[in-house]
Amino acid sequence: MGYKLSVIVPVYNKEQYIDSGLSSLLHQTLISNMEIIIIDDGSNHRTGERLKKFCQKHRNFKYFYEKNKGVSAARNFGLRMANAELVGFFDIDDYVEPAYFQNLVNEQEKYNSDITISDFEMYFSDGSKKKHRPVIEKYWDKRINMLKDFFAGNYVGNNVVDKIFKKTIVEDITFPEGYAVGEDMYFVYEAIQNSRSMYLNSSLSGYHYIFREKSAMTSKFNSKFYDPVKLSQRMLDDNKGSLKEYAYVHLIHEKCKLLENMLKNNGVGENREVYKQYRKDIRKINIINAFKILNKKQFLGLILMSI
Repeated sequence: MGYKLSVIVPVYNKEQYIDSGLSSLLHQTLISNMEIIIIDDGSNHRTGERLKKFCQKHRNFKYFYEKNKGVSAARNFGLRMANAELVGFFDIDDYVEPAYFQNLVNEQEKYNSDITISDFEMYFSDGSKKKHRPVIEKYWDKRINMLKDFFAGNYVGNNVVDKIFKKTIVEDITFPEGYAVGEDMYFVYEAIQNSRSMYLNSSLSGYHYIFREKSAMTSKFNSKFYDPVKLSQRMLDDNKGSLKEYAYVHLIHEKCKLLENMLKNNGVGENREVYKQYRKDIRKINIINAFKILNKKQFLGLILMSI
């Protein structure tokens, strides 16, 4: 059967979330036209058995096992297995509303966009929640403008779970392996490089993104927080002309985020030389250019970090 959408789900343990996560996919209004590609990234026996049993019951769900190599390698495996014309992503410890993927596909068909973006709700450990973007609708038909807004933090976003991609634009790219943070960001960047159009409708917000206590983004400061800076440097090295200034400002923003993590998580002591150097880098930036490029929140963060 030819499917409209392949959804790639990497799983490493997290047995307690299998039922809620996969059930939310099973109850998608688009489910008859979806294939769910589950990549077991070397999970324990109980997790693997539960995943296999679920997939045996539901023909749209396909189980694959791979020796533990990390989430990027698992997603890359899933991309190779995907058969549909569109590709999306899902994290097993989140959940989605029944019409989430149907809405994304409807929007994609409306504009025939290479990348189609919705929005998500963030749920925090203290019980609070927050919508990621303001309500906005935007269409891009020039790659340079897509990249400028991506670097500037203007609504595009670094996540992959709030997007679907035409399979043709992601066939020759991969998530960078060996990184624990920022791999989504780099994948989105490379997908934009292959795209001619992108559409965002953030009034659609059916993805529930759960921040867990021990996730990569909430754990204590360690070397993985350097990953987005390294990947942002790769993007800077890859660009020239007017985009180079945008990529440079993006790199400074990632350095600001790294310093914020150091300060919040008592990481300055062991990384004092890097802390000093990044502060110098931030103070060297052309403030006028940063003001023109960054969104208001990111620009304010840069100013606060510089002083």
